[in-house]
Amino acid sequence: MRKFSAALALILAALALTGCRPVVEDAPQRLSVYATFYPIYALTEAVLRDIPDAELHCLVQPQDGCLRNYQLSDWDAALLARGADAVMMGGRGLEGFESALFGWGDGGPAVCALLYNLELYADGTKAAEGESHLKGPNPHLYMSMTGAQQMLDSAAAMMVSLDPGYAAQYSENAQSAKTELQAAFDAARELLSDCEGRRVILMNEALVYCARDFGLVIADQVDRESGDALTGEALEKLIERLKNDGADIVLIERQAPQALVEALESANLTVAKLDVMSTHTENEGFEVYLQILSDNARAMREAFDRALAGKDLA
Repeated sequence: MRKFSAALALILAALALTGCRPVVEDAPQRLSVYATFYPIYALTEAVLRDIPDAELHCLVQPQDGCLRNYQLSDWDAALLARGADAVMMGGRGLEGFESALFGWGDGGPAVCALLYNLELYADGTKAAEGESHLKGPNPHLYMSMTGAQQMLDSAAAMMVSLDPGYAAQYSENAQSAKTELQAAFDAARELLSDCEGRRVILMNEALVYCARDFGLVIADQVDRESGDALTGEALEKLIERLKNDGADIVLIERQAPQALVEALESANLTVAKLDVMSTHTENEGFEVYLQILSDNARAMREAFDRALAGKDLA
């Protein structure tokens, strides 16, 4: 099976913005596509739905930590080298191994970045040399129901460029998935309609998009990686800081250490545990992805209700 040029990825990223569609000559009869992480997989799966000549796999297995810290393993590299025609990634800092993918050059798969040309939270900022990646643009746009719709458009444009024979189907699939996302967003927005303007604390960078989708005010953001624990004096200082923020609830990733969550709750902080989609597999596709986003909205609603009940009892 012929490999696409990795240089094609840069062309695809540019053409996706202009609407141009390059025709790939002598394309293989069956495309083998790998998505880097689960949320990229789920969005790409929606676009590839019922396409008979394409197969999709999720490259990276479930992770407890931050996706941005993950580096390609020898096994990952072997999977791609064995038969990948294209790699769908987020780009813009989501994959710490982005340069390795592009570094394969003409001998590697086409590399398609869904976040190129899309607006991200903290766009225009840049981490200083030696600073954490948490200081730059936030690539977790898939946590937003509205942002995910833009990513579906990007995924469809990339697939049309790679495989123009199914152009109409890719576009129809993306539109169908966007309709489902919009319906989920409308329901979640109704659920949280009276929460707009309420103050939240973020303890995971991916959750900024959950807050922005529903007009919540970010009172404070704690720079920590997914799954990181805090103990001793550092935890005591953090709790004192958060209690002074006057926020209604604290948003944290679902896999946060239970001891940390319990410490926050013991300090009378109301915690909402949200799914940041790092622990799922390719057996859980777009429908599960939709459910995760809806469940996150419900978790915030329940936390706001608990916070209000606590104030009434005080």
